[in-house]
Amino acid sequence: MRSAIIVVVLAALALLVPLLGDYYIHVFALVLINIILAASLRPSLNCGQLNIGHSAFMCVGAYTSALLAKHYALPFELTLLAGALLATVVGLIVGYPALRLRGVYFAMVTVAFVEVIRLIAAIWVPLTRGNSGLSGIPKPNLLGMTLVSKSSQYYLAVGLTVIALFVLWRLERSRLGLTWRSIGLADNLAQSLGVNIAAHKLLAFAVGCFFAGVAGAFYAHFIRFLFPPEFGFLVATNILVYNFVGPIVGATFLSLLSEPFRGSAYETIFFSIAMLLTILFLPGGLITLPAKLAELKSWRATAAPTPSPAA
Repeated sequence: MRSAIIVVVLAALALLVPLLGDYYIHVFALVLINIILAASLRPSLNCGQLNIGHSAFMCVGAYTSALLAKHYALPFELTLLAGALLATVVGLIVGYPALRLRGVYFAMVTVAFVEVIRLIAAIWVPLTRGNSGLSGIPKPNLLGMTLVSKSSQYYLAVGLTVIALFVLWRLERSRLGLTWRSIGLADNLAQSLGVNIAAHKLLAFAVGCFFAGVAGAFYAHFIRFLFPPEFGFLVATNILVYNFVGPIVGATFLSLLSEPFRGSAYETIFFSIAMLLTILFLPGGLITLPAKLAELKSWRATAAPTPSPAA
């Protein structure tokens, strides 16, 4: 019930953002992209896999969509789908051998993959323009109509976010989602019951890669400029922090708080402190804060000294 209220409040705020001006439209569009990225990590996390390489698949989706639109004038619907599908294919190629690893070893492979993709984008100058940046990316268009205004692009981001969250929510509550969760809780027990662990982990990984590609494709057409360092290790860890404190609440809350530090060295410090405080005080996520406060209030009431009876 509490989660439903939070979703309704955030949805209402999202629809009112265009009334605040272009700056807030830009900030909240980035918030929505971060929500998609954070939510897309959940299938892998439910399977017990710590994926720190999600920004690489966002990068694949972004460059694929941008290059197809820029050089071949394909409609946004096709370029977005192409970016998401290529991110999924790359995820399958990487995930097939990597998902045989567990724990920190799998996490190390995903970190290395982030650097591989970033370096490819930086070195492949004839295609990506390297560290000079890929500019002139067309604005998104929908059903043949170019979305010129920032507010129309923002509502497109709202629509993509709603669709992504709905699909992931349905998957998580389906039989497949329960299987993923059982693998995360006790993979040996799940395997003894006939569950194909490797196939289900790979599917969860691929689903996450698909939606990371969607987020990257929209990001490319919204920002209209791509720069390889944007998809480095910092972005990957930021996505993980968003998810750790709750995909929707965490991405919204931390994206807005970090906005004054964006692009500076303080951004890394901010997310490091946020992760440390969350691990220490809110291991269940930011959404458990009201319960923690209620528990603290109850503890203080119990610990308060009882007044002695009057003599």
